[in-house]
Amino acid sequence: MNPILALVAVAVIGGAVVVVAARDARTVSVALALTLVASPLLADPLAMPLGLAARLVGAILATYLLWMVVRQNRTLGLLPSPTSGSRIGWPAEILVAAAAAVVGFAAHGLGAAAGGPPLASAAGFAVATLAVVPVATGRDVIRVGTALVLLLDAALLVRCALGGTPGDLEQLVAAGMLVVVAGAAAALAANARADGSGGFAFVDPAVSRLRREPDAHPLDRG
Repeated sequence: MNPILALVAVAVIGGAVVVVAARDARTVSVALALTLVASPLLADPLAMPLGLAARLVGAILATYLLWMVVRQNRTLGLLPSPTSGSRIGWPAEILVAAAAAVVGFAAHGLGAAAGGPPLASAAGFAVATLAVVPVATGRDVIRVGTALVLLLDAALLVRCALGGTPGDLEQLVAAGMLVVVAGAAAALAANARADGSGGFAFVDPAVSRLRREPDAHPLDRG
C-alpha cells in the first residue's frame, strides 16, 4: 500500500466527515475544499498536469462559490448562519465512514479487474455513505447542497478506482460538473439567506403554517 495515497485517502474521508458533521457553514466550506482538492490526487498514476489543474481549479471555484454565500458580512447584516449538522455526532460519522471504507477496499473492482488504486474505492464508498443521509433528510440548503457535491465526488473516486486515472477531457468535464452543482447550491443558499430569516433552511421556522378549518363542522343544535 502506498503510504502517500493512504494519507490522501484519510484527508478525503476526514474532510467529508467534517462536511456532514459540522454546524458552522464556513467550516463546512473549508472541509469541502479539502475533500475536493485531495480527491484527484487519489490516483495511480497521477493525472496529467493539464487535467489535474482543471480538477483543482474546479474544486477551488466550487468551494469559493459556497464560501461567498456563507461568509460573514456585517456591513450587509449577514451574520454567521449555522447548518443543521449531523444528528448522530461526529464520532458515529467516523465509524460509519471507516466501515464503508473497509467495504469499498474489499470490493475493489466489484469482481472484475480494476485499473485504479483500491484506496480510491475505499474513499469513494466512505464519502458516498456519509453523503446519503444528508441528501435524504437534510432540512437546509447548505447541508443538502454540500452532500450532493460529495456524492458527485464519490462517484468520481469510484470511477477512478475502476477505470484508472481519467484523461484531461474527463477531468475538465468532472470539474465543470462540480462547479455547476456547487453553484446551484450556492444560488439556492443565497436566496434562502435573503428571505429575512438569515438562515439556510428550506422553510423559515418562524413562519407558522396556515391552518385551515376542519372539513367536518359540528351540526347546529336547534
